[in-house]
Amino acid sequence: MVYSKLRLGKIGKYIAMSLMMLLLFSGQVLAAEVDSTMGMTPEVFFAVFLVITIVIGIVAVLGGVGGGVVFTPLMMGFTPIDSYIIRATGLFVAMAGALVAARPFLRRGLANVRLLFFAAVPYALFAVIGALLAGYVQETMGEVGEYYIKLSLGVLVIGIALLILFGGKRVEYPEVKNVDSFSERMGLAMAYWEESLGRVVDYKVTKAPIGILLFCGVGLISGMFGLGAGWAMVPVFNLVMLAPLKVSAACSKVLIGIGDTAAIWPYIMGGGIFPLFAVPCMIGLIIGTIIGAKIMLRVKAGFIRYLIIAIMFGSGIKLIQTGLSGLGYL
Repeated sequence: MVYSKLRLGKIGKYIAMSLMMLLLFSGQVLAAEVDSTMGMTPEVFFAVFLVITIVIGIVAVLGGVGGGVVFTPLMMGFTPIDSYIIRATGLFVAMAGALVAARPFLRRGLANVRLLFFAAVPYALFAVIGALLAGYVQETMGEVGEYYIKLSLGVLVIGIALLILFGGKRVEYPEVKNVDSFSERMGLAMAYWEESLGRVVDYKVTKAPIGILLFCGVGLISGMFGLGAGWAMVPVFNLVMLAPLKVSAACSKVLIGIGDTAAIWPYIMGGGIFPLFAVPCMIGLIIGTIIGAKIMLRVKAGFIRYLIIAIMFGSGIKLIQTGLSGLGYL
């Protein structure tokens, strides 16, 4: 038994090293080959992004983050593709993945429907506002707006990496001592069947007014930059509103499917969805997520979290450098 665990640990390290090398090589391939996108055949273009996004999906799952957090900054930092198209595709990919994952969470009652309705309004509304702002910047500021977006995203991605690195420890079953009157009136308390405990878990949530403000900010960032919002919504549900960790993760997935479905429309109307780019990215990230989930069941992959942080730092620095260079500060 001990030998099997040691063997699986070694296999996990080999997989992580292989993925890291492949991902770094992928960045170089993208920077070199996609520079002449119009010279690539549709088949090659499709295959390149399918492979890259499969790797991104695997690494993201093993690192415990959504694929969009890695996909958007990596593509904007290392490809010449217009950032508006990348951000639109990031939302499209996050939406598709969330809709696939939402059904079992809703069927099992793990996702709190009351909490979803409560959070969906501010998140979806501000995600649409963020998407509209992205279109406004694209139309009115042109190339200068592109550089400002890259600079802002670079700072944001580094901030997310620091949040992942130093953020508070998530609690599986937070203890709710006091529920404020507003949260009580909203009737957000529910229960779900916890298989690992063999019983029903009753829980309450609190600090709903703060949650509304935070969901507004998360929605704005998600719609503006095309990032998956799981990195922010799970801490809001779990650390701020004190929902159980499984409920927080389930609500986050379903909520992304609701909010990003609304936010994708301004990008569609603005011509941000390029099917030859969006389709392989969507398929690749979904396949990568499924493969990554299977790998996670067999190996200890917690150390890949640091690989994700390193990738995000690298992408963030590259975006900041590109933005500052384009604006004439470097």
